[in-house]
Amino acid sequence: MSKSQVHYVLLVLASACLINANSVANRSDADDEGIDEIIGGTTVARGQHQYMAYLRSFYASSPGFYSVCGGTVISNRYILTAAHCVQDHKTGEIANKVEVRLKVYTIDPMDSSAKLITVTGSSIKPHPAYFSNGASNSIYDIALIKMTANLPTSDYYLIGKLYMPDYQDTVTAVGWGHTSSTSTTVSPTLQQVDFKIGAKEECTSFWGSNYHHEYQMCGIIPGKSVCSGDSGGPIVRYSSGYQIYTQVGISSFVPASNGQALCEKGYAVFTRPSAHRDWINANSCLLADGGLCANWYYV
Repeated sequence: MSKSQVHYVLLVLASACLINANSVANRSDADDEGIDEIIGGTTVARGQHQYMAYLRSFYASSPGFYSVCGGTVISNRYILTAAHCVQDHKTGEIANKVEVRLKVYTIDPMDSSAKLITVTGSSIKPHPAYFSNGASNSIYDIALIKMTANLPTSDYYLIGKLYMPDYQDTVTAVGWGHTSSTSTTVSPTLQQVDFKIGAKEECTSFWGSNYHHEYQMCGIIPGKSVCSGDSGGPIVRYSSGYQIYTQVGISSFVPASNGQALCEKGYAVFTRPSAHRDWINANSCLLADGGLCANWYYV
């Protein structure tokens, strides 16, 4: 596959394929996105990755349907996710409601202890440069969701940490979804998988002009990757010295052929939060109303 022939699909069960409680339905073109999950991974132990948020986004143009994504709690007031999780990449329509669920381990059935926060209106903030002039731009595939109230102090353990420097090593992806590019059965539990981030030359060689190293990174291990349904969720690095996870990327898109996700190929692309540090801080660091700033780590 030449650079000019490399296509991609976004990683969300959204925009094209949305679901209600009992069925799967199309909102636009069914060949554009799928509903898959962590590829080649394992089920996490209950209590791990508690910074994960489970998101359902609703659109005024598709009443009764919702999209599914992951996200990260980055402060006592904000969730970090992908822009295409809350804004239609074809039409530019922004979700009119997002259901944020915290403390989630199983989604089928939904954890009885899950904390539900419903967000509407201007509290749903895709990057303003993600969609303009009738088209989306993947280098700005990042969004913030402002929760309706600050997390109580007792829930501060849920807050994740963001990693500032450029990173090229082994990461862990986390998400919910299906087990292959063609699977039709959702995983009921949170999954994770480890893989290696590629150098600029490796990612550019595969993706060509679809990849921008300053704003993105890509995985390079076949059979170890994310897939649709993992959109907006984090890839994290683990520091054994400090015994902490720090987020280095946001799941964005994977290779595709004829509209079918090819998640097993590897080479999934992730947005770098560090490339958008100023935007994140400017839009989420609200000390005046009791909000905390995101934690940026260099370890």
